[in-house]
Amino acid sequence: MGETIDAYEIIADYYDLEFARFSDDIEVYLAFAQRTGDPILEIGCGTGRLLAPLARSGYTVHGVDRSPAMLARARERLRAEGLEHVQLFQADAVDLRPLADGFYRLAIIALNGFLHLLDRTAQQRALAELHRVMTTGGLLLLDLLHPTPAQLQALEQPLSWDGNWRLPDGSRLDRFASRSVHPSEQTITTTLFYDRTDAHSGQVTRRVVSYKLRFVHRFELELLLEQAGFAVEAIYGSYDLDPLTDESPQMFVVAQRQLSPAILAPRRA
Repeated sequence: MGETIDAYEIIADYYDLEFARFSDDIEVYLAFAQRTGDPILEIGCGTGRLLAPLARSGYTVHGVDRSPAMLARARERLRAEGLEHVQLFQADAVDLRPLADGFYRLAIIALNGFLHLLDRTAQQRALAELHRVMTTGGLLLLDLLHPTPAQLQALEQPLSWDGNWRLPDGSRLDRFASRSVHPSEQTITTTLFYDRTDAHSGQVTRRVVSYKLRFVHRFELELLLEQAGFAVEAIYGSYDLDPLTDESPQMFVVAQRQLSPAILAPRRA
């Protein structure tokens, strides 16, 4: 059997083509950072898209990602902007042993990062680890897909062309995507096809990666947070903090770290 390659070993090469200029969420994170103060932790920091503006604003920021390739890109970005003081850790959200207890006043999981936790055990372990490393009263911010029927139906697509980009060497990159939604498992399986056309020879090289996400519903998420020791302050439907409605494309969750996890009453016989 061949060695299994993490999807983000390939995605990292092209991630910033799509997301480097995405800034819709930066102002809301800066606003919450002003409220809580630092230090700030981002789980699933990727290539540092969010770390950089937080650090430029003077905050002490740490980033965690399980992908060495994504962290390498983040180091390049931070070095280019003179932000080498930002600390990066290679770790999984379910095991944050490199991080100290009770340290962070603000923790962020942006752009559906929480959906990479593929079962309840992983979700519970990640939230328990966040509870451990955060200060009492600190805020946890989660940006997640709002899995309405319309949203899930729109994600279902046999194959679509996502767009093309011109790479530094002059070659052209086209990306195609196939997505399937499995409501009974609450999962979305995505396969990405990266076609790179050489600028001189016209030769096309294809790289293919697949990954899975597990979406969560509002009250399911509220229960997970409560059991982990977080009190939900609000669930908004946009980065402008509009109310969550049936048409909201996302859930922007604000939860406060409590003193200890909730103790559930035992079931009666």
